[in-house]
Order: sequence, then C-alpha cells, then structure tokens
Amino acid sequence: MNIATNRVEAFSDCVISIAITIMVFDIKLPDNIMHLSNKRELKELLVLSPQLVAYLFSFTVLGIMWLNHHHLFHMIRKADEKFLWLNLHLLFWLSLIPFPTNLLGAAPDLSYSAAIYGIVLFMSSFAFMLLRRYAIRHNFFFMEEEHALNTSVNKANRRAIVKNYIGMAAYLISIPASFWSLYAAYACFAVAPILFFIPDGVDDEVLAEKIIEKNE
Repeated sequence: MNIATNRVEAFSDCVISIAITIMVFDIKLPDNIMHLSNKRELKELLVLSPQLVAYLFSFTVLGIMWLNHHHLFHMIRKADEKFLWLNLHLLFWLSLIPFPTNLLGAAPDLSYSAAIYGIVLFMSSFAFMLLRRYAIRHNFFFMEEEHALNTSVNKANRRAIVKNYIGMAAYLISIPASFWSLYAAYACFAVAPILFFIPDGVDDEVLAEKIIEKNE
C-alpha cells in the first residue's frame, strides 16, 4: 500500500513544535521576582541558568531532528503503514524530550538526570535510524530510471547513517558516563549536534528540489 507523505510530515511538524513549546512552559520565574531589588533579581534569574541551558540544548537537538526529518521526507516518494508506525515511534521519543530536559535543568548535578536524558536521546536517534533504514530497504527513495539521482540519494543516506551511528554511540556512552563524570556525559551529548554542522559534501535541499521536480 503506497501512502502519500504530506500529511505525515505536517503531523510530525506539529508534534515537534509542540514539544519545543512545552519546554518553554517548564521555565518559570520565581514567585517573588517582582518584589526584589535589581541585585537580588539578578541572582534569582541566575538560578534559572541550568534550565535555560538545558532548554537551549534540547531546542537545538529537536531542531536538528526536525531538519533531518524534513530532508528525509523530501527525498522519499511513498510510504506504507509500517513506515507510519515507525514515524510515530520516532515522534514518541521526540515528544518525551521535554521531560528529561526539565529534569536536567532542575537537577544538573545529579547523575540520574543526565542518564535519563541520554536514554531519551539515544532512543530518539535509534528510532530515526529505524525509520531511515526501513525507507531504504523498501526503496521509498529511488526512481529506477534516474541513475544519477539515485546515486546522489544513496550518498546522502550513507552520510546520514554514519552520523546517526556516531550520535547513537555517543548517547549510549553518556548513560554509564553519567555515573562516572557528568562532564563526560555532557560532552557526549554535544557530539551529535557538532556532527550535524560539519559539512559532508551533500546539499540535501538541492537534492530534494531535484526529486520534487522529477516527481512533478
């Protein structure tokens, strides 16, 4: 059964945007902030810095996931019901990110906070890997008569999979590392975002435009 992907992508965009919004609601000002002096008010606001940093990082992670999801759905030409369930599986873990973000912001010095955050990030990355590999295995990307375009799509997928595996490994290492050194765990969290911003020689937007033009 071939299924168009427009509604799936729109629904996914809504879920990710809601997850980002929920994280903002968890950052609350102290109740007495309006009755403090400027100096005391600054000190109270500095208390919120762990929550702000956790929000900024999770916003970046969700933004990267959204961009990767956007590129993926602009390259595929069809889907099936199992693919939709795998996409829901991914959205489940992405929608769960606000919980460990709030936990990490409230208790950044606790090993369990970092470990839970690492688990959710690992599962999100793992779910994305399942989604991409299923699409590759069932030829949702390919147009058999366009060899050059298929080669470009294959190259983009290989680069994405390598980065995905490295990110998964870093997140997996961060879980036990949380009980050894929080700094090591936080360094592991930063691996995947850093990889995303390293140029890989594949322009996903140009590739997506070529695929869209071919399908029109």
